[in-house]
Amino acid sequence: MHSSRSLVAAVALSAITVFAGAGSAVAAPAIGSVDFGSSTGSETGSSSGSGFGSVDFGSGGPDVEHPVSTCFWSVPINPERADPQLNYAFPDTAAIYWAAQFTIPEDAELVVRGQYAHARYQSLNSYNAATAMPTAVLNDISTAPDAGSHNTYLPGADRSNDGARSYTASVRNEASPAEPKPNTLYAGVPGQDRISLLYRIYLPDNGRDLTGGVGLPEPELRLSDGRVLRGEDLCSAVGADNGILKPASLPLDTYKALRDQPGKPSTFPSEQTPVWRAYYSAEFTLGCTYLGKCDGTPQRVGGQYSNIDNSYVTAEVNRGFGEVLVLRGELPRTPETTTGAKNLDSAVDMRFWSMCSNESLTTTKVATCLFDEQVATDAAGRYTIVASLPEDRPANATKECGVSWLSLSPAGDGAGHLDDSLLIMRNMLPAKDFGHAAHDTRTPGDEKAVMGQYLPDGQYTSKLAFEGSGCAK
Repeated sequence: MHSSRSLVAAVALSAITVFAGAGSAVAAPAIGSVDFGSSTGSETGSSSGSGFGSVDFGSGGPDVEHPVSTCFWSVPINPERADPQLNYAFPDTAAIYWAAQFTIPEDAELVVRGQYAHARYQSLNSYNAATAMPTAVLNDISTAPDAGSHNTYLPGADRSNDGARSYTASVRNEASPAEPKPNTLYAGVPGQDRISLLYRIYLPDNGRDLTGGVGLPEPELRLSDGRVLRGEDLCSAVGADNGILKPASLPLDTYKALRDQPGKPSTFPSEQTPVWRAYYSAEFTLGCTYLGKCDGTPQRVGGQYSNIDNSYVTAEVNRGFGEVLVLRGELPRTPETTTGAKNLDSAVDMRFWSMCSNESLTTTKVATCLFDEQVATDAAGRYTIVASLPEDRPANATKECGVSWLSLSPAGDGAGHLDDSLLIMRNMLPAKDFGHAAHDTRTPGDEKAVMGQYLPDGQYTSKLAFEGSGCAK
């Protein structure tokens, strides 16, 4: 068995090595070989499709199908909407991710030409290839449109127009200068020639394909002699690798040593009253969750392939306290976009909110998620979310009764502890005057004081007891 001292050493080492080699790519399955199924993890999150290009996030009308991978961009990554095998780094099931890895030749410039997607959000994030930590982001609202086009994510802009929504951005292998140029992603990491990117789209409008109805951004390589390379010529020149970014996770033996410490209850590290902790770093999370080292002022550096525009709070939960977990809180105001709203509402608290159930740091798999538009609220904006396994879902855990249902992980932590799940609540781009987002936390333990009613309270109960509460509507 591991001693306390060896566990501390293991945590420190694992926090460094859990992401080692994350910049390398692994091959993704060919599009034609992907087996599609339907998602049943949340009340309203089910969907099915016959292929990547035709997958529909809703019930809207027909849309032009665009290629969803190229020699530059990987296949789409989303375990519910695309390949269920590509499930790592705790993805949000409302988002679609594409990876790109390449080297920009000396004295050349890489430019991407794209269109603003019919979606809730889009961005380019760059990553440190050695640690998988995010280094820079160029998101939708910080990307100026081409002449004659308009940015559909800005307040008042017409997001329903299929034309005049183009942009051009530059990717540079250098650190951000004191005065950065507009529409430029400074993706450089000292000592690294390769650039690793993730292109994200959250919530394509109903009836739009995975790209939000606009296709993938198209790269151009502008050489010093005036030539411009595209397509296969570009991919060859930059050594493009369109495999997925390499998954990384906590080694299983280290995870089990932390999870199965002598003298700890079978429900460890969960508590009778769920404890929400803001995410700062892998090292802090491991030390706080499993060794009780929750003091200090850790630096918020993000997680494996995380989005700089997001912040997170997490809670370890366990069915040993009760087969049903009831979460109650207030839902931040977010724009409603999935039905193709004409404008992006600016009178909101944040751009996007979700609650996801996951396995553990040793698999980094998501089970399923609920996003803001799927959550039932009362007149005061408060919600009740019931989290349970499908077989334990109370009959009144329905939107008709004012209750949203979230499946806990059917595989537990993915390491043999079938009662475990990890909840992750995401906040994206909060309004400057909101003040209650995960982004606003500063010190471990201040989560409730900062987030107030927007941090849910959790209580375990039984299926029978919850059904006894009746139906609110």
